[in-house]
Amino acid sequence: MASRTGIDTFIIKTVEWCNLDCTYCYFYHGQDSSFEKRPRYLPRRAIDAFVPKVIDHCRTHEIGTIHLTLHGGEPLLQKKDDYLWMMEQFDKIDAAGIRTIRKCTTNGVTLNDEWAELLARYNVHLGISIDGSRELHDSARVDLAGHGSYDRAVRGLRTALKWADKGLNVGTITVLNPDEHGGDTYRHLRSLGVELINILLPENNYVLPPAARTDGRTYGDVLVEFFDAWVAEDNERVDIGLFADITRAVAGLPSFSDQFGFAPVRVAVLETDGSLQPTDNFRACADGMSELGVSIYQDSIDKLYNHEFFQLCINQQKFIPDECKSCEFVDICGGGRITSRYSKEDGFTRKSVHCDALYRIFGHVRKTLMENDLMKS
Repeated sequence: MASRTGIDTFIIKTVEWCNLDCTYCYFYHGQDSSFEKRPRYLPRRAIDAFVPKVIDHCRTHEIGTIHLTLHGGEPLLQKKDDYLWMMEQFDKIDAAGIRTIRKCTTNGVTLNDEWAELLARYNVHLGISIDGSRELHDSARVDLAGHGSYDRAVRGLRTALKWADKGLNVGTITVLNPDEHGGDTYRHLRSLGVELINILLPENNYVLPPAARTDGRTYGDVLVEFFDAWVAEDNERVDIGLFADITRAVAGLPSFSDQFGFAPVRVAVLETDGSLQPTDNFRACADGMSELGVSIYQDSIDKLYNHEFFQLCINQQKFIPDECKSCEFVDICGGGRITSRYSKEDGFTRKSVHCDALYRIFGHVRKTLMENDLMKS
C-alpha cells in the first residue's frame, strides 16, 4: 500500500530519443522542447546518485514499496550492458528492505528474445503500445521514415508473451481513437492473446485539444464500446485497470486512477541530465513547466517532493473546478486529471478537456452495475 507521504513512483528516462514518431506523442509533439537539450542516454552516474537518495527518501517517509518504470523515448534503445548494470543497482534498494516493482513501457519495435530474457530475469512488468488494428495503429504510430510500426510491434508482443511463464509480466497500452469501434479494438487486442490491457485517453488539454471530428464520434463512444465488449466476454482473467477503477469508484469504493479522481500523483521523473521533475504529462501544457531546478546530483528527493508545484500534484483534490461542483460525479471525477484541465488563461482551474467522455463512461458503468444489481442506488 502506498505511503501517505513521499514519492512512491519513479519514471526513469533511460533514453531521451525514440525510433518512432507517433503523431499524438505529448513528449515530442507537445508544448515542451527540453528534450532537445538533454543527453540521449541516462549516464550511470545518475543512477549512482539516484539509488542512495531513493533509499533515504523511502526511509524518511516509511515507504515499503516503490515502482521503478523505465521510460523514454524508447527505453529498449538503451545498451543492454547499461540495463543490466542498472538493475543490479536497483537490487540495492531491495537489499535495504524496500520492495521494487520494476516496469518498462516500450513500442515493441526492437523487442526480441534477448531483451525478453533480460526483462524476465528481473520480473519486469512490460507495457507494449498497440493501439488496435493494423490500420488504426499505423495511422499514428509511425517510424522516423513515416512507415507504420504495427507488424514490428505485434512481433515484439508475441515474443514477450513467450516469456510470460518465465517471469515477464506482459500487457498492452492503447491510446483510444474514435476512428475505430471500441469493441473492435478490444477484440483485436484479445485476438493477440493479451489479458492485461491499459487504455488511455490522449494527453490533451485546452492548449493541445483533442482533434475536431465531423462524424460525431467521441471518446465517450469508444469507452462505452470498449467497456461493453469487456463485459460481454465476461473473462475474469482480462484486466483493464481503467474500468476496474471506474467500477470501484461508481460503486463507492476507493479508486486509484490518475486519469480521473482524487488519487495523489506521487510520481517523480528522473531525466537523462539528472534533473528531477513531476510527472511528465505537464510537458503537454507549457514549455518548461516541469523544470523545477531540482537535480539528483545536488538535491534530495525531498526537495522535489516539498516543492510547491509538486504539492499541487499531491493536493489536486483541493482544487476542484467551479464548473464541476454541481456535477453528480464530482466525488468520483474530481474535475479529471489535473494536466487535462490546463489552459493558458486559467491554469488548472477548468474541468477536464475530456469531461464529456468521463461523464459518459461513469454514467454507463453505473447503469450497467444497477441493471445487474451490483450496486444499490
